[in-house]
Amino acid sequence: MNDKEIAVVTGAGQGIGLATVKRLVADGFHVVMVDRNPEPLGNAAAALRAASNSVEHFALSITDRPAVAAMIATLPRIDVLVNNAAIFWDGTFDATTEDDYKQMYEVNVIGTFIVSQEAVKVMPRGGRIINVASRAYLAGYAHAPYITSKAGTVGLTRGMAIDLAERGIMVNAIAPGLIETDMFRSMSAERQQEMIAKQPTKMVGQPEDIANGIAFFADPRSRNVTGQILALDGGRSMGITVW
Repeated sequence: MNDKEIAVVTGAGQGIGLATVKRLVADGFHVVMVDRNPEPLGNAAAALRAASNSVEHFALSITDRPAVAAMIATLPRIDVLVNNAAIFWDGTFDATTEDDYKQMYEVNVIGTFIVSQEAVKVMPRGGRIINVASRAYLAGYAHAPYITSKAGTVGLTRGMAIDLAERGIMVNAIAPGLIETDMFRSMSAERQQEMIAKQPTKMVGQPEDIANGIAFFADPRSRNVTGQILALDGGRSMGITVW
C-alpha cells in the first residue's frame, strides 16, 4: 500500500463496482475489492494485479457484520468507501411479497449501513463515503421494493452526512439511471427497449460513466461537498418523459 490512500469498493466483481475499482486504481488508490461471489471477484482481482494494480480482495456478504468487521480489521485505515453492492429484480406491485421487500431492504440498505458503520471506525478526518443509489428512488414501474430500498439509500446518505460532518467525513450518493450491467441485461428485451425509449438521450449508460462520478466524490478535492445526490441518468430525472 505504501502511502496510497485506501478505498474499499463493495460489489466489486463486475459492472459498476469493477469499473469503479479500475478508475480508482488509475487515480492512485490502493483498492480493497469486496463481493459475495468469490469466482468473478477473484478473477477480476487477479487480472488487475497481473497488470500491476494495487488491489486486494475479500469474498463476503455485506450483511454479515462479523465478516465485514474482520475484513476491516486487516486494514490500517479506510480513506474512501464506495457502497455499491445491491440486488435487483423486476416485478409488479401485486406480485411483490413481504420476503421480496425484506430481502431487498436487507441488502441494499442494511448492508450499506453495516459496512459504513464499521468503516467509519477506521476512517480518518477527510474520509469520503459514496453510496450508489439509483435514479429509481424517484419512482418507477414494476420494481417497488428496489425503489423503496434506493429511497432508503438516499435517506441514509443524508442522515450519515449530517451525523459525520463534525468528524470531517463527507457522505454523498450517485444515482445511476439506465446502465448496461447484468441488472439491465436481466430484463426481457421488450422491457429493455421500453426503458431505453423513455431516455431523453435514447442511450444506455456504461459502468465507466458511473465510475467517473464516483471518482469525483472520492477525490479529496471534493471536501466541501456532502449530503448530495448526483444523478447520472441521461437526463431521466428531469421528469420530461412519462412512465
